[in-house]
Amino acid sequence: MTPIVQALRSLLLSDHPERAVPWSRTLLEDAERRDAPGWAAVFATLHAQALLRIGDLAEARAYASRALSALPERSGGALPYAATAVLIRAHSAMGHYTEASRLCDRPVPAALLDSLDGLAFLHARGLHHLTGNQPQAALTDFLTIGRIMQAQGIDRPACLPWRTDAAQALLRLGKSQQAERLVLQQLALPDARRPWVRGVSLHQRALTNGSARQRVSLLEQAVNELHRSGDRLATARAMADLGRARQSEAGAPAKGTATIRAAWNLAKECGATALCKEILPDAPLSEPAPDHAERPGPERLESRLSSSEQRVATLAAQGLTNREISAKLYLTVSTVEQHLTKVYRKLQISGRGDLPFDLSPDGPPTTAGQLVRGD
Repeated sequence: MTPIVQALRSLLLSDHPERAVPWSRTLLEDAERRDAPGWAAVFATLHAQALLRIGDLAEARAYASRALSALPERSGGALPYAATAVLIRAHSAMGHYTEASRLCDRPVPAALLDSLDGLAFLHARGLHHLTGNQPQAALTDFLTIGRIMQAQGIDRPACLPWRTDAAQALLRLGKSQQAERLVLQQLALPDARRPWVRGVSLHQRALTNGSARQRVSLLEQAVNELHRSGDRLATARAMADLGRARQSEAGAPAKGTATIRAAWNLAKECGATALCKEILPDAPLSEPAPDHAERPGPERLESRLSSSEQRVATLAAQGLTNREISAKLYLTVSTVEQHLTKVYRKLQISGRGDLPFDLSPDGPPTTAGQLVRGD
């Protein structure tokens, strides 16, 4: 078990965390087939952590709950705290504040703070305190994490980036110089060469920087690094701040508005209701009901596509590769592939050559293949 779990955690902390998703799911299914609830709880927790890492909040919540249900009611050890940490973060990001607060009330035995699972619970609680506008309580949790990690010689931002989390709390408390000092310390660590750590560090560095031009540059770098890391939710947060910075920059308000809208769409795809409301408070989160009186008949299958599927399919019809679509929409390549698979099934076509070039509800049913052939 130990080398398997360590291998999964290595994938989870790598530059391609999405690779941990199929492996953890396969191992979970195998444990359940063997009727091994302890193993199932371990792999369900790791699967939930991997899903949270790539921004799939609803599935992360579901598998964390599954992990807890596989454990005995009064299970000891640190594992329940790891699954509970995922639940807190997912509920908080999805806007389920009451449920997240209830989970945060769980007492943490001092002995468990020697484990990364116990520290992950403190980290999740601190992030929830930030969401609830309790920066001092959040700062206490983050500094406690830092003190323990430094004392144990495991101070790795790739595991828990407590410095940038503490910097967020310090900024809200009006202590920008202390926040900047912590961010610069994190950027100087070896882990800052990793895209995810560098991305979250550059994001906070931009927020502590007084120059508007430097802020835009830093945020652009942060968005690129976070997109490379596969963390869609962190990418959406950085994109929202980049959009606001561009809006305040002379001559770029339209570009800033477009960036903010893209950030909102990405947050919505993650299920991050709280972030959506923060980015665009008045934007509706539910799709408007279709007006059947004005829409064409059922033969117009493209009207069934979600907004995300429509954006991916439109770019694919224009000839962009999956990787190019991934970069343009700030999605992982695997997410693009999943969207296209659903599009092909809904439109009852075999591939991108049969995609309608105009996927708007009233657009002509011309396909990319027809344009190439001159039909």
